[in-house]
This record gives sequence, structure tokens and C-alpha cells, in this order.
Amino acid sequence: MNLSSRRQLVEALIPVIRKAGDAALALQDDDVAVRAKQDGSPVTFADLASNDILRAACLALFPAMPVVSEEDSLVFEARKDSDAVLVIDPLDGTKEFIKGRDEFAVNIALVEDGHASTGLIYAPARDRLFFSCGAGLAFEQTAGGRRRSLRRLSAPRRHPFALVSRSHLDLRTEALLAALQPCDFEER
Repeated sequence: MNLSSRRQLVEALIPVIRKAGDAALALQDDDVAVRAKQDGSPVTFADLASNDILRAACLALFPAMPVVSEEDSLVFEARKDSDAVLVIDPLDGTKEFIKGRDEFAVNIALVEDGHASTGLIYAPARDRLFFSCGAGLAFEQTAGGRRRSLRRLSAPRRHPFALVSRSHLDLRTEALLAALQPCDFEER
């Protein structure tokens, strides 16, 4: 997909991701019904409601493109014969959502030839929407529709920096951080 097509994709998905995120946020104050998926991770009605909105809109807007979601069971089958796939995470940070925190997001990515080329991240509780349609093209859009470029000229880091989930900081993550030393990290 060329840059113009990726920009059009982002523009079409901005209202969709906002709608899905706002629907999830509206359900946070209700009694959050939680059940476990096959892998033991939690899923809520908000995950499923957001998933339904994203899936329906993606299929309507881009009918020829497979859509893969974290909530799908047959992930490989949906994408095995396609060079471009829309990947959705309807509620990234379900554990934080369940605890009533504002640290969750809705994510959509266009994956082409195995690499993410375009992405949208919406944090509805903070009303922050970020998107990119290619290398060096990252933006934030406010609720009022204003956009600002996130392009910054900065000196390259001398060593890695990692953001680590406080809900998923385990022995494997600690081992990875140790292997990356010197490495700065922030726990969120």
C-alpha cells in the first residue's frame, strides 16, 4: 500500500477507533464481568463490545482485507494468504481496565508483508489518539481534531529504553532487561 492509501486508511479508522474506545470506556463503571480466555487472560464485555465495533467497521471499509483480533481463535487462517492484514487489539490493558485505571487503549495496525506499516492507538480515558502512516510520520490528534506532529529531532540513544508493564513484570521480562544492559526502563 502506498503512503496516500495508508493516509486514507488512517482517516477512515480515526472515527472507528474513537467509537470503539468510547464504548469500552462507558462500560468501565458498570460491574465489569470478567471471564478467562483459553490462555487464562481476562476478557470483559468491554473487550467484546470494542471488538465488535472495530471488526464490523474494518470489514465494511476494507472488505478485501483480512481482520485479525486478539479475540479471534483462528488467527493464522485469517491471514495466511494475504500480504496485508488489519490487526486489532480491542482493549489493550484489560487488567488495568478491570482495576478501574485509565491505562488502557484500543489499537489497530496495518501489517504488510509481515511488518507494521500503519497504526492507531487510542487511550479513551485520557482522550489521546496517536497514529502513524509510515516511518517518521507520527501524530497526535486531540478530541477537537487538532493534530500535532510527534517528530522530534533528538540525539540517538546510546542504549535501549524499555517501558515495562507493572501488570506483566515477571522473571522473563526481568531476564530480558538484564540481557539488554545497559538499559533504562520505566514501569507503568
